[in-house]
Amino acid sequence: MYFRSMLTGALAAVSIAGFAATASAEKVVTIWHTEPNPRTVAVMKEIIAEFEAANPGVKISQEPIPWGDLDTKLQAALAAGAPPDLSHGQAYVERSLSAKGLLQPLDEVVESIGEDDIYDVVKKLNYHDGHYWGLAHAIGTDLIVYRKDYYKEAGISEEPPKTWDEWLDNLKKLSAQGRAGLSLAGPGFFLNEEVYMWTGSNGGRLFDENGRPTFTEKPVLEMLEFWKELDECCLPKGWLSHTYADTFANLATGNASEILGWGRGAYEFEKYAAEVVEAGNFGVHPAKPVGPSGSKFVTQLDCEPWMLFKDAKHPEEAKEFLKFFYRTDNYTKYIHTVPTHFFPIRKSVRQSAEYQSHPYLEKWAFWVDAQENVIANHDPKPLMMTEWDDLQLPFIQEVATSGILIDMVTDVLRRDKAPKDAAQRAQDRAEKLITQLGYKKW
Repeated sequence: MYFRSMLTGALAAVSIAGFAATASAEKVVTIWHTEPNPRTVAVMKEIIAEFEAANPGVKISQEPIPWGDLDTKLQAALAAGAPPDLSHGQAYVERSLSAKGLLQPLDEVVESIGEDDIYDVVKKLNYHDGHYWGLAHAIGTDLIVYRKDYYKEAGISEEPPKTWDEWLDNLKKLSAQGRAGLSLAGPGFFLNEEVYMWTGSNGGRLFDENGRPTFTEKPVLEMLEFWKELDECCLPKGWLSHTYADTFANLATGNASEILGWGRGAYEFEKYAAEVVEAGNFGVHPAKPVGPSGSKFVTQLDCEPWMLFKDAKHPEEAKEFLKFFYRTDNYTKYIHTVPTHFFPIRKSVRQSAEYQSHPYLEKWAFWVDAQENVIANHDPKPLMMTEWDDLQLPFIQEVATSGILIDMVTDVLRRDKAPKDAAQRAQDRAEKLITQLGYKKW
């Protein structure tokens, strides 16, 4: 009896110890992504739940972060030595982090999809030094979105303006109707975007082949002059405090005639101006205007890649989750959360009947088709790039988060500095920053 009691107690102790060991062995993979909209978060929860059910002992913790806030949050996490396992980022962020040895490659994930099934532009984004250091969750392009009814009211053709002068002329006519001709987002991330896009569309770039800033050169100075003209004639009052979502609301509610926008705005239009949608009064230009020193337009490719950090606590589990995420059924479900913005990276998904069946892809086909045309024919650049070679520069992230480009613009628009003086100040600050980072090569 005594022996049986001892044995029962021992077995109970082993059972409890085993349970404790199992509980403590649970692996939590932390992921950050830039899709806080409720539809995407809900679908991510579904995908995560299915993955966890198939992988006992592994938990996935998602944290959605607005894309304009991610760079700052990542910098703080890395400085504290506490990055997530996986995170979205920008292509320039991936290049910066991989150059510092802070990432692990995602070759296994690409192999699980099949390289031939991934669009070339996606592979081009994050393949270097013999490995894939990131993989875009989706792609899309920034285009001019406009109100057809306001164009008609102002007597403006729906043909895309070919030059900045034509664009300004149109915007002035639109502004004369009692609303802003153009609505722009004011937070710094978006000012950075416009600096790159408009400099590129004016035949310039922001760094030369040695990485030296070119802020004092003609294409940048003309870009600042153009911005000053826009601010004086055609932007809404207080636009520097307007968020990205505000720009869509401005267009939908009649406070602006056009915006620069991504495909996710279709949901904002459905919410704020269903009657305008039903009347077919939203349009998208398939091309952008070119500056006086340019010959072709530059628009940006939304291509935030997943990145796996070197200090990830559970890298193998993180890679397995990404393989599961890109599986056809899961990935299609994810893409459908923002179908007008999330252009799939997988050719087979784009061509599938299941993907094409989403009603938004019929209703907003003109927007999706315009993006596909730019992706296929007009060489869109990753965010914060005027040329693909810019991806080789290891300091783009630091320049973007420094506020240097933002200050250059606001020096002209709000501090009455001449463009050449604002550009010289930015040039000096950028050269100093790049030198301090140890990347000076000129």
